[in-house]
Amino acid sequence: MSEFKRNEIIYEEGWREASPPAVEETPLDEASVRDERPREENEKSRPLLITIQLVLSLLAALVLFLLKAMDSEGYYSFMDYYREELQKPVVSEEIFRSADALFEQDPVTVQATPDETAHSES
Repeated sequence: MSEFKRNEIIYEEGWREASPPAVEETPLDEASVRDERPREENEKSRPLLITIQLVLSLLAALVLFLLKAMDSEGYYSFMDYYREELQKPVVSEEIFRSADALFEQDPVTVQATPDETAHSES
């Protein structure tokens, strides 16, 4: 009798006829097909998006610099608004209170059983 190797696959005779044929699933209408852009297109648009964000940020900084240089009231009102928004918490106070309540609970104490105390005395 021959021995089988662990990684060896043995097929029975006629296994192809016994297996059901593979059915190719096709969508019934075009609306069910998801419109996915290839990964390459996403990678190509990333530098453009970063460039647009950089230009908008520099434009906003330039506008604020010019408003400050002209000693405009618009600059000071924007800075007041910015400081007010900066003081607001990012996470709501309810979340902080519920997290604090978790840690403020009394610790759990467990009584040792007699066999545990006898074992520790030995």
